Amino acid sequence: MKRRGPDQRTWYVVAHTSDLATAAIPAGLLRSADIPVFLFHEALGTSAIPLSVGLLGGVDVAVPEAHYLEARALLDEAADFWDELESGDDTLWDDEDT
Repeated sequence: MKRRGPDQRTWYVVAHTSDLATAAIPAGLLRSADIPVFLFHEALGTSAIPLSVGLLGGVDVAVPEAHYLEARALLDEAADFWDELESGDDTLWDDEDT
């Protein structure tokens, strides 16, 4: 999915999260790889505390087109790691490294 940023550049969405705190995880990973990131925050309402839960909002994590493939690969690799970690796979940790 593409989004137009306030800078009039086209940004490509590589992740969608339910809130800004959760979006900080993939955004931080991408930034640590020197990939520019823009967060599109959707919220319902204009009150002091707008709703941004579930279908009522969320955050799109986006990168420039030139970094799209690299960003997807990095996030896919991270997702695979977390899936293995959550499954309780003890082979992730090599005792020789500790």
